[in-house]
Amino acid sequence: MLSGRIGLVFDTDLMGGGTISLMTTHTRKYFLSIVLFVIIYSFFVFFIKLSVEDQSDLIIGTTFFFTLFIGYFITRQNDRYTSIADELTTNDGYFSYLYRISGLVPRIQDEIKGIMHDHYTKILQTKDPAYHVKNPSNTITRLTKSLSSITKEEIENPSAASAWGFCFEVISDLQLTRKKVLHLFGEKLVSFQWAVTYILGILLIFSFNFVPSTSWYVSILKVAFGTAVFISILLLRQLDDLTLFGDTAGMSSVEDVFRIIEEKDTIELKK
Repeated sequence: MLSGRIGLVFDTDLMGGGTISLMTTHTRKYFLSIVLFVIIYSFFVFFIKLSVEDQSDLIIGTTFFFTLFIGYFITRQNDRYTSIADELTTNDGYFSYLYRISGLVPRIQDEIKGIMHDHYTKILQTKDPAYHVKNPSNTITRLTKSLSSITKEEIENPSAASAWGFCFEVISDLQLTRKKVLHLFGEKLVSFQWAVTYILGILLIFSFNFVPSTSWYVSILKVAFGTAVFISILLLRQLDDLTLFGDTAGMSSVEDVFRIIEEKDTIELKK
């Protein structure tokens, strides 16, 4: 295993270079999708003329239902995204607490530090704060075993004796938050919900072209409205895939935990 300091430098480099690269690739993919849509839809608006009577009723109906469903789905998935981020950040707080409290027993703190270093190194390498939720992990088992190894002589310290019970409560909370995040990851939109979104979106985009283009200005407005519908669906897709904020979401909290176990704040305060 790499030493703590070397591991931190290595992982920080990964975040500084790899994350930016991955995030740029991610952003480029959606940007190219939007550009391609604008080009195709502009051709449709400017060169294909459709004529329908009472087009206003059709536009109002499709707009109402698309707004109703896309608004509900975006709100729901945004709440899901926020809940996952909150739970993962809470987990980081629990780990920080365990490290600080275990300092009452230096031997165990060294073990906790090694366990946390392994845990967070994998997160930094994969750029995934939920790595240990989506993949098999023995972190909680190792933490429980380490805390349980305290000897009678070590627990004679009154502070350690009173705090050790809370440490096991934190272990329990870590397990609960893991289950909550695992459940939230499964709350993605189902195929039927996506079908409704796509159908209404396509109907709305086509219905815009039923409005007569009396000037180039009207045609540009139709392209703008159609693009807004397309971007709304892309936004929903990113929320559903948990990719809206790229690969940096939640990583600042992970970095902070690394600073704690490497005692970076203490070192800086002594300067």
